[in-house]
Amino acid sequence: MNKSVEKEYKWRADELLLSRALLWASARIGSQSRTIHMESSYYDTADGMLRESKTALRLRRENERSVCCMKIRGAESGTEGLRAHEEYQCDAETLKEGLAKLPGKGAPEALCKQLMQRELVETCTVSFRRCAVLLQEKDTVCELALDQGELRHEGRSAPLCEIELEYVAGDEKAFHALAAELADQLDLIPENESKLARALKLSQN
Repeated sequence: MNKSVEKEYKWRADELLLSRALLWASARIGSQSRTIHMESSYYDTADGMLRESKTALRLRRENERSVCCMKIRGAESGTEGLRAHEEYQCDAETLKEGLAKLPGKGAPEALCKQLMQRELVETCTVSFRRCAVLLQEKDTVCELALDQGELRHEGRSAPLCEIELEYVAGDEKAFHALAAELADQLDLIPENESKLARALKLSQN
């Protein structure tokens, strides 16, 4: 299996911080931005098999595109705010179509086959608008994501507002340095929980 590891920093935000982060990115040479409307639904088996194995399965509408994604959480990094996990995704209109395609992207084939034979239920939804800014400095490429929307679970909801910086290609040291610069200039506080984890916690409030 070819593992695809996503590395990203995630921070808490509000509208003012989103605006400041966009100004920070826009002032840099080589920045390109686009707006994406995200409608995400997360799924699990009735007995919570995916949650127990620290795996997330998501079907998300990204503007006119529908994407199936599987994330498998790895060991937590010691660097504050940095998250690293396996991530596999493909274009798919349904979960069944996505689970059939994901092994070709490197996802665990046995797990995908097992999930295709199980009944999957929607656990929560997340809707948000993302301003995605592609940043390139020399050979280092990363994406700044400014997200604002709503988390929903079992009839309860909570606002979502966060900043992410995801590594795409190039020198990883330069990526970490860029993240440190952004966090320092905006005095950002790390967000240590995923959107899924925060949505599921709504039922505990």
